Amino acid sequence: MEATVSATKASDATMSRDFDYRWQQVFALSGLVGVVLCLVAWELCFPQPPDFTMSGPQTAQFYASHQTGMLIGITLSSIGMPLLIAWTIQLGAMLRRLEGGSGLVAIVATVGTVSIPILLAFDCAVWAIAAYRPETTSPDVTRAFSDLGWISSMLIWPPLAAGMALTGVIIFKSRRKSGAFPAWLGWLSYLVAVAEFGQLPIIFYKSGPFAPNGAGSWYLAVFTWGPWIIALSIQMSRMLAQQHKLGTDDHTGALVPG
Repeated sequence: MEATVSATKASDATMSRDFDYRWQQVFALSGLVGVVLCLVAWELCFPQPPDFTMSGPQTAQFYASHQTGMLIGITLSSIGMPLLIAWTIQLGAMLRRLEGGSGLVAIVATVGTVSIPILLAFDCAVWAIAAYRPETTSPDVTRAFSDLGWISSMLIWPPLAAGMALTGVIIFKSRRKSGAFPAWLGWLSYLVAVAEFGQLPIIFYKSGPFAPNGAGSWYLAVFTWGPWIIALSIQMSRMLAQQHKLGTDDHTGALVPG
């Protein structure tokens, strides 16, 4: 009887472990899928950020001419945001386990990073309003919503930069632990955090490399943020697979200490 009970408990533990592992893998790779959706939306469907020196009528014409691409891109971006939220929470749980102790640095990093897809979801709504009926909406209103969507999508950079930098801090702090992230991901986290500062001056310029559509702001941010998430997603999936294979996965980790 005792043997049967023990076998049942062992079987339940294995099923729970497998269930947990599968969902952690889903969440780890959701970042990769979310970024691909966003990059397709922003770099293939969107006509790129508009010229911020355009008048109201010119801005309205811009959205009327690219309406279909904008609306498709907005839809893809909206789908990508919950995937990025799930990925960030998974990253936070793994960072907290590596950090140990109270896990406060991991919690702050997670809150900073997870705020970005939440705020970008609202920017998607603003872009949708600008592109919804530009032919019949006041051109100045369309331009105002266009400015709101693009500028607000970039002015949220400080919490993201903080989350990236703190991720690097934890990676280096835990680099000698078993199952730690490789050090190069720590350096990458620092690099992309610095790149986010390119968006700092965007409200002071309407043209040039640091305007909201500039190479040093929009493009630098997009093409560092995306590869950072992709690299972490792939590494997270590998680490989870290795832990599961060795049977050393720590199932007690959580974002909030118990």
